[in-house]
Amino acid sequence: MRRQTKRWVVFTTAWYVLMFLLIHPKRIKKAVAFGLSLGLVPAIFLNWITVKTYRLWRLPGDILLNGVPILACVSWIPPAAIFANYFPYRKNLTWKTSYILLFSLGTTIVQLVQQTIGMWENKKWKTPYTLPLAILTHTSMAFLLPLFKLNKIRINDQY
Repeated sequence: MRRQTKRWVVFTTAWYVLMFLLIHPKRIKKAVAFGLSLGLVPAIFLNWITVKTYRLWRLPGDILLNGVPILACVSWIPPAAIFANYFPYRKNLTWKTSYILLFSLGTTIVQLVQQTIGMWENKKWKTPYTLPLAILTHTSMAFLLPLFKLNKIRINDQY
């Protein structure tokens, strides 16, 4: 296995371990459903357009299926699930906006780190473009969150 492929496997595995450590077992099912629906599916669509069609970036070492990087797409399930699980449902708009911006900034930083260690190569893309794209995707995720009713799951009568 190539070094970059190993990095992708470690990166993806680390996200799943983090997800299972951070999300309560009562919420994991709905959080993962959110991650599949609004993490994996948009990642496949986005990478189909950006990697396969327009060649905006390349993900060296990632396993390609019909030109789409699979590990990159699968690795979006845990962050989406974590995003949904910790979303500040009962807070005001400032809290929600800050939360979206925090995750968007985190996405941009992860891309920058991946670029630094050779897991990501920009072709016709610049890293600062990632921030507005991440804000758009995380805002879309926030609007669709009520469909998954994660805020309705009670854990130790916290709510």
